[in-house]
Amino acid sequence: MSDAQIQDLDRYQQSGAYNEQEKAVLQFAEQWTRQARVSAEVVQSLQKSLSPAEMVTLAATVALASWTNKFNESFGVELP
Repeated sequence: MSDAQIQDLDRYQQSGAYNEQEKAVLQFAEQWTRQARVSAEVVQSLQKSLSPAEMVTLAATVALASWTNKFNESFGVELP
């Protein structure tokens, strides 16, 4: 991620630092993490630029990151 992307992460949808695919990936991660589902619109947008294998990789990456965050929070794991 660029410095501009890191700075704009909280407002990625309005930021010019992210392209449309990056915004869709972040929407996917945000929706799945917060709502346990992703809108058809976001999935369709991603399917235009990602292969089925890449969609699975994205879903697995988001799921693992979410699980890791919940595990660390639950058990008080502090990262270096």
